[in-house]
Amino acid sequence: MQCEMVPKTLEVYRKTVELNPENVEARYQLALGYHQARRVKEAIAEMQLAIILDPKRLDAHFQLSLWYYRRCMFHAAIEAAKKVLALDPTNPWAHYRMARSYFHLGKLDYAIQSFVKVLDADPTHIIVHYHLGILYERKRMWHDAIREFSRVVSENPEDASSHFHLGLAYKRLGIRDLAIGEFMAALNLDSEDNASLEQLHTLQG
Repeated sequence: MQCEMVPKTLEVYRKTVELNPENVEARYQLALGYHQARRVKEAIAEMQLAIILDPKRLDAHFQLSLWYYRRCMFHAAIEAAKKVLALDPTNPWAHYRMARSYFHLGKLDYAIQSFVKVLDADPTHIIVHYHLGILYERKRMWHDAIREFSRVVSENPEDASSHFHLGLAYKRLGIRDLAIGEFMAALNLDSEDNASLEQLHTLQG
């Protein structure tokens, strides 16, 4: 039934826009309809027109950022997220979208800055602590990585991936016993974790 409603809804909003091209709400809803119909290019074009008519339309900028990100248009996603933040400076999801986009672009310092701003708004956002741990690991900032992954396992002790990455960080710092403990914890949670098994063989061999 929902699939049948999409063309009808699109037609209604198309006619509304034809009669009143400056109807921002109709253009916004038409963009959402196009996206629901998987006509993403048309959705983006229509949302851009809605923004031209109303540059302060926060939800339009937010939708564009999300759509750009999903199409791996990371530079465009960042620019759209910046426009969200110009209207709502503490919007955590805009900072999150920027952080993920910067990560994919290899701009790790910018990604870290954006993730930290997410945590300023919501320190309990566990997935952000995990992403920060990965970023610090990539930058070989082992103490910072340990802090973030430890925060994750304190909230979710069954997160095998965080135990594994904790093991790597402790290993890099030469703290053998703690590294072994974390790799064993990862294996206890996931018996098929070959990466942890290999690390244990290295440390115990």
